Amino acid sequence: MGILEGKKVLVTGISGGIGLACGKLFIAEGAEVLGSYRTMKPELETLGAKLFMLDTKDRESITKTVKAEIRSFGGIDALVNCIGITAPEPLFAADPVKWENIIETNLFSAMRIMQGAIVPLVKKGGAIVNISSVFGIRGGIGQSGYCASKGALDAMTRAAALELAGKNIRVNTVAPGFVETDMTAGFDDKLREECIAKIPMKRFGKPGEVAELCAFLISERADYITGQCLVIDGGMTA
Repeated sequence: MGILEGKKVLVTGISGGIGLACGKLFIAEGAEVLGSYRTMKPELETLGAKLFMLDTKDRESITKTVKAEIRSFGGIDALVNCIGITAPEPLFAADPVKWENIIETNLFSAMRIMQGAIVPLVKKGGAIVNISSVFGIRGGIGQSGYCASKGALDAMTRAAALELAGKNIRVNTVAPGFVETDMTAGFDDKLREECIAKIPMKRFGKPGEVAELCAFLISERADYITGQCLVIDGGMTA
């Protein structure tokens, strides 16, 4: 029996590397998965999850869509927010429009999705995991907007954990370092070598390793963990 046997889990951003890994693992661990995507990918067609399209740029529809999909799914026991984008550029030349897009996607969409999921979760308790980033904690060159959005996501998560503890809802963030996803696929050899030089384990993380941590956090094995940011970065140094 898997650690998520009988649970219903909403995974947003299921078409991304970490989201897809979460969907696969959660199903393998016995969960029924409801997944939102922005771009349909072939891997999703055989995943075995119930899928729906979610446009994070349409701010007026996010919460309403999430509520409707959860209702149709028969409720949820957990939410894992995997939606995230970045747009590297130096701070002195940062484009406010790009910043707004990053903040809108990484922070406000997470807030609106949580608003759609909280009432269903209140009915029977559960867990929320927001995928943040180690760069929201320590910063990163050329990533001011991304770092700001993820730092704010961590802070919102801690506040939500305090608000929802009395409702038997746990809220945590997982903060990966460099992971083999679309975000790092474009790194050239020189940049990859520079990044790996900062990682004692001498490799990038795998999406499945992040998914394992998320599965633990939404399982009953983590029933006394809330308001935390759990880093998974191979021991990365600044």
